[in-house]
Amino acid sequence: MSSLIDVATHSMCALMITPSRPRDAENGHAGRATRAIDLTLMLAQALAPWPVMPGWDPLSAAAASSLPFGALRAADERFTEATAARPVIRPELIIYDQGSPYVSEHFTEVCDRLRIARRPARKRTAPDKPLVEHFFITLAHRFSQHVRHGWQGRSHKKRGRGIERMPLYTIAELQQMAQEWVALEYQQTPDAGLRDPFRPHIVLSPNDMYAVQVARSGYRAVPLSPTQNRFFLLSQWVTPGKGGFMIDYRTYQPVAQDAAHYREVLLRGGSKLPGAGGKWECRFNPYRPERVWLYDHTANTWVTCDFRLRHLLHDPWTADMWQEHAEQHRAAGGSEQDEEAIALALAQRERRRRSRRPPPKRTGAEPPFQGLALETEQPSHDPYADLEEFDLSTLRPYPALPISPLAPPPAPVSPALPAGPGSADQPSDNGQAPHPLAALFPDNGDSSPPDAPTAETPAVAYEVVEAELLDDLDPDGDDGAEDDVWEM
Repeated sequence: MSSLIDVATHSMCALMITPSRPRDAENGHAGRATRAIDLTLMLAQALAPWPVMPGWDPLSAAAASSLPFGALRAADERFTEATAARPVIRPELIIYDQGSPYVSEHFTEVCDRLRIARRPARKRTAPDKPLVEHFFITLAHRFSQHVRHGWQGRSHKKRGRGIERMPLYTIAELQQMAQEWVALEYQQTPDAGLRDPFRPHIVLSPNDMYAVQVARSGYRAVPLSPTQNRFFLLSQWVTPGKGGFMIDYRTYQPVAQDAAHYREVLLRGGSKLPGAGGKWECRFNPYRPERVWLYDHTANTWVTCDFRLRHLLHDPWTADMWQEHAEQHRAAGGSEQDEEAIALALAQRERRRRSRRPPPKRTGAEPPFQGLALETEQPSHDPYADLEEFDLSTLRPYPALPISPLAPPPAPVSPALPAGPGSADQPSDNGQAPHPLAALFPDNGDSSPPDAPTAETPAVAYEVVEAELLDDLDPDGDDGAEDDVWEM
């Protein structure tokens, strides 16, 4: 678990729980812990309000807390009634430990872009970051021990009995539970270390302290657009071609609306960036690798590209799952570059997970961890956004038109049919115009025109007779109507 805590108010700016895996020396698999992309998603989480998720307590909303919700909503339109009771704080200085993700090139680039200074803490010196160290104790005593069948000590070995026979929570579920606890309990509980200099006898909560600080320093909303959020993702330098480009042996091709822009990138040749070797910058999220964005630095725009075999993978998948199946395919004698075989194996895995009988001692297979949601897609345009609000009480039904079987037929419309041989375009011998469908019927050899209703009999009569024929349920009856029917 990684956390970002504000020093002035003790507010929890960001909290993220990620899966960890020790290094497997026997198979040579590298270990996994918090990575640079996880830290970047935490920064994005700190710069935007938290939404209240379905099922949360109503008291976890910002409107029901001590935050200056009215002033915040007037200054930042992102604050709504469904915003969680956690403030938005833009960090100026981050003090971090000696972990390798904090000194990675990606995290350093993101901090420089956001103008956030960084300072490392001394090795094995907890007083350099006391708030974070104390937060682990707070989390254990006020949250972890109250999770059902969960934490009961300082180690994962000190748990309740029979854990393997009980339903387990997924990491995504624990993440939601922890965020609800932060908004509902942590941010609204008085802390002895928070005091107002003008009211030192009153113990304040993190939200109360934030209300005091924001009234003095003010609040300035700095929302990030989906285009700016794409710079938070991992970067990869690729060489575009006619068939697309590859990332980890996965081929990506432009979407239909960006195909023309992609052709312009191909016509330019190399990127001509110093030290790039003619390659172009591409951004992707390893937790959602089905879509990537190619950055055109000449026009400061993005080209959206999708995975070529995206239609085969209907279930959520990550780059780690792809790498796992690629290693299995290589161990079976295949190649990591055979993306079709790997994609089919990944799709079959999800199908087996859904079709097989779930384990009797668990709630089901654990879904893949996909990190936190980051807005990188442009919102679709609402065609009804500019219309005025319509009052439904003024709506009146349209009067129905009377329909009678004896009503005159509508004006005939000549169909668009090809002209047939003979005298289809010429009047007949009796001076009447030919039937519009005369060209569809061949000549019977006696040069007689097709039968047509005479001028003395109105066309309405034929319509009525046809309606009577359709209503006759027994045309073969003995009531004498058979001769009349077939004579017509």
